[in-house]
Amino acid sequence: MDLVDGQTVARNGLLGQAVDLAETTVSIPFNDIPALKAALSDGDIACVVAEPVMTNCGMILPLPGFHNALRELTRSTGTLLHIDETHTVSTGFGGYTKVHGLDPDIFVVGKPVGGGIPVAVWGMTDDVASRFDAVRASNTGTGHSGIGTTLSGSALQLACLRACLEEVMTVEAHDKMNRLADTIERGFSSAIKQYELPWHVGRVGARLEIVFAPHPLQNASEAHAAANPTVQKALHTAFLNLGYLVTPFHNMVLVAPTTSEEHVAGLVASLEKILHRMTKAA
Repeated sequence: MDLVDGQTVARNGLLGQAVDLAETTVSIPFNDIPALKAALSDGDIACVVAEPVMTNCGMILPLPGFHNALRELTRSTGTLLHIDETHTVSTGFGGYTKVHGLDPDIFVVGKPVGGGIPVAVWGMTDDVASRFDAVRASNTGTGHSGIGTTLSGSALQLACLRACLEEVMTVEAHDKMNRLADTIERGFSSAIKQYELPWHVGRVGARLEIVFAPHPLQNASEAHAAANPTVQKALHTAFLNLGYLVTPFHNMVLVAPTTSEEHVAGLVASLEKILHRMTKAA
């Protein structure tokens, strides 16, 4: 879904929907508490779905107090709060939800918990789970909704899920990832300052992005305005030419448990070299 001129509209590429999602969904800007209050005021919103930090259009961190307001307002209107941590679980052990003490009714995280294998885990509070069970029992006695079809789940997925949760996503691994991310953030920020560029480094845990704006973004409109595909592609290609493959999606850098101090030092040195070339050419 997109928010266009204040209206919720389905994306052009969303094909085959039996119902226009704009009829059943309301989109509001991230960090906009008055818009959230207005959307919930009629009492007809069943669930608010949110990332703890917006990531699809660029890294947009929550303003102080936003998540508290989100939780309080949804509770006051009987609206469920669904937190999607697929892109933010690398914040720390337990994801952004645990590190920052969020209290969602429903929680989901995707392929990171399987080391990149298509798999997801989701859960809910006891209260929500009991209500789901009651509805299924009253309607069918057994339940023909939810997850349990031929195409969901395999021995490979479960093996990867268990290995990742037990051996990779540990407290020690997250501590190391965040320590190395500290180094990258300092190095990238120093290089940006040295070459007097109106950019900053957005970060949530072990994930960092170079944002083409001088200050943190507050919503998707600001993220779209700050986007510069030409510079983004140039940075990605320049990193690649120097031996570093960073994600072309916002030039996102994600520190892994296997990342070393040498990797980090080389990455920071590469950005310094790239910015020197770019500014000299300009």
